[in-house]
Amino acid sequence: MPDTAPFTLVDAETERLLFALARRERLARDTGDFDGLLGLYWPGSRVRVTWYDGPVEGFVDASRASVKPGKVAGFHTIDPVRAEVAGDRALTESRGQVLLRPPVEGVECDLVSWCRFVSGYERRAGEWRMAWFDNVYVKDVVVPTVPGTAPVTDAALLAGARPSYRWLTYTNVRRGIEVPADLPGDDRPDLVAAFWADAHAWLAGG
Repeated sequence: MPDTAPFTLVDAETERLLFALARRERLARDTGDFDGLLGLYWPGSRVRVTWYDGPVEGFVDASRASVKPGKVAGFHTIDPVRAEVAGDRALTESRGQVLLRPPVEGVECDLVSWCRFVSGYERRAGEWRMAWFDNVYVKDVVVPTVPGTAPVTDAALLAGARPSYRWLTYTNVRRGIEVPADLPGDDRPDLVAAFWADAHAWLAGG
């Protein structure tokens, strides 16, 4: 199944609003505006990333903890490119990057993960908010911040990680966080197809 539904024109004002919400959500996460972040979602909405899968309230709590001194925090770029609307539900897809600076086996590195951020929205009493957030992972890379240095990695752990989010898996596992092996990623077209089938079923009211 293709990962897009048959194209339908979304009116410019709705598209502008949904794209603004998509950008504002990642900005709130990155700038530590956690009350603002929570307010962009309906209560109990689901967030799924490599290191968390559950209600948005828990995601916000975990995000607060991640910006404490000595903890690894992330930064995101996001470029919304597509919106679909069906009644009071909507989807947006955005191209983007997750930018991190974690230690990899004691060596400071820049980690860049290329993603397709996908958000679901519901309109209630005339107000649009997010109902869920997910990703389709493309690829990632690690580069030492000091030229001439390189981490000595665990070959078995690295070999067992999915190519579409290999380094996110590696660094999270090293922090004691279990990462699912069945997230949608470009290296597994079957999982991507299933993800979009579920997303479009939800959009249709399922």
